[in-house]
Amino acid sequence: MATGLHGGHPTTVDLARGMDQFGLLLTAFLVVGATTAFAAFVAVWAPDFRPLLLQEDGIVEMATAVFFAVAAIEAGISIATWGLRLPLLLAGLIGFAELMDETSFGSRLFGFQPPPLYGGGQLDGFHDLLIVVFRLMRDLNPLLAWLLVGLMLAASVALVAFVAMQVLRGFRGDPKRLSTHTLLFAHFAFIGLAQVIDISASSSPALSAMEEVFELDAAILLAFYVLQQAREARVANARRS
Repeated sequence: MATGLHGGHPTTVDLARGMDQFGLLLTAFLVVGATTAFAAFVAVWAPDFRPLLLQEDGIVEMATAVFFAVAAIEAGISIATWGLRLPLLLAGLIGFAELMDETSFGSRLFGFQPPPLYGGGQLDGFHDLLIVVFRLMRDLNPLLAWLLVGLMLAASVALVAFVAMQVLRGFRGDPKRLSTHTLLFAHFAFIGLAQVIDISASSSPALSAMEEVFELDAAILLAFYVLQQAREARVANARRS
């Protein structure tokens, strides 16, 4: 009797929840795919607009900062509304940290000078810590530096493979077994790929542009993950009440 009053058979509820989750997953990847395709089109076929899109503090970087801010604020509002949930707290903290990283901890907004970076440049983000490690390892032994890059690339590719398996599982009609953290894993995969480019091939304009787009893709995926977890929190609260 209680099952009937609170939403039907558990299998039916799980299937509906899985389908809803899979739909959100597909929407997130469609947005990411369209964003990446548009950036590639502009880079190849509209070179006059390329600097506006991909330059430092250009459209892509600004959009990345906006999506990270949306993820952080959305997580905070959801926690205040539906209560503390670890996935929302984690995603909110990640969004805030990456927002600070993307805006160089406020140096671009307020014009202060960040400290110098070992080997050249400025220490204006968390990603620069990886660059420092890479440069120190390279100075010690170049093979160690490239081992670091290889491990990061392998981890990112493994995450991409996991996410692809999750999507295929949904297409095969088994959405109930989808991981609720697939979008977060996809976020880490894109961030990992961006960091691999950043620490090893930042001198290439084409790869630098790919890095910026990957970071935007990661920000979009994180915002969708927060949306997904907020919906989970809302449904859980509705069931308890």
